[in-house]
Amino acid sequence: MMFCKQLLSLLSCFLLFSINSYAESFSFSIIKAEQVGIFSMGIGSVVELKTNDSKTSGPSVFLGSTIKPDKVASYLMFLNKASAKVFYIDASNFSKSNLSKQLILDPYPQAGGTCTGYAIDDFLQQTLFSGFVGNGSLLSQLATEEGRSNLLVDSINQYYLTMSHRYSIKGIMNSYGKVFGFACKSLITDSFEKAKNVILSQLKSGAPVIFSFPIGPNMAQAPFQSILLDQPNFDFDNRLWIPRKVGERNSGGHSIVAAGAFDFNNKTYLVMIDSDWSEPRIWDLDSFLNNKTAIDEVEFVFCK
Repeated sequence: MMFCKQLLSLLSCFLLFSINSYAESFSFSIIKAEQVGIFSMGIGSVVELKTNDSKTSGPSVFLGSTIKPDKVASYLMFLNKASAKVFYIDASNFSKSNLSKQLILDPYPQAGGTCTGYAIDDFLQQTLFSGFVGNGSLLSQLATEEGRSNLLVDSINQYYLTMSHRYSIKGIMNSYGKVFGFACKSLITDSFEKAKNVILSQLKSGAPVIFSFPIGPNMAQAPFQSILLDQPNFDFDNRLWIPRKVGERNSGGHSIVAAGAFDFNNKTYLVMIDSDWSEPRIWDLDSFLNNKTAIDEVEFVFCK
């Protein structure tokens, strides 16, 4: 994929005009920055988070600046290193200068059993937020509510109803590639190390990856407790659908989008866009893909 600082500036402008930074009661200073694609402060950067609350202050791992499809900033995500809790902090608590960091789509939850259609649409939106330029058509398509709505409906229609490439994520992505200016590959492998290397290489460039997989009968627990800081009574669901384990009953399928990666306590984690939820979620890459997982059933799709 092509990446362009001009697009980063444009996306930053969307954010700046979409936020009421009336509070500015939170701030952070960078301890160690991670370059990710076009972002000088990407996911995995270590910061000193400064707040009026000792429970959230202190050294933290930056997990992304989330943005709605209509370009309105929603949360900044941090993993507190002492408590190992993930805090979603409303963007209005920060000054405007804190918002132009690595952008992560804050998705709309899916309607019905259409997760793969939503995953394809989420992938395209995250591709734009990562700095992809292509031939300029993707930016134009996602610039209006009409364009975004049409693309979501088309993504669902292409996967579930269009017979020429029904149920083929790669086929659909390549058809979109002809329109927007990219080409895609699909990886299916029985090697966790090969899958991990491809995933992390793609995410380091800032580009997303689609995961599509059969699920088992039970949901997994997220590796960290997550808290919406400005909504203390919000019941945050920490369950996740992950690939089924070898020997588990196949209980259907799910598709999601990996948008970023970071290391914590000698393990690798992913920031995932999952249309089952209205906020990004955190995955334990090593456990969810390498702990007796039927990894050869997982399809990874990525584009350049």
